[in-house]
Amino acid sequence: MKTVLVIAYLLGGQVIDTETLDAADMDACKMTKQMALAEKTPVTTRYGANVKISAECKQSPV
Repeated sequence: MKTVLVIAYLLGGQVIDTETLDAADMDACKMTKQMALAEKTPVTTRYGANVKISAECKQSPV
């Protein structure tokens, strides 16, 4: 199984972009997700500061 972190960039409730990051395993994915969504993490993306992010760990067959 391959573990990935899928990050979605949201503007006005609409997904405007996504990216997928490889993770070593589900625990590493969950830790990265927590850091990405942490309250004090600056969320200034290439789309500007008004964009929100969501993240989800997924596993898929290779």
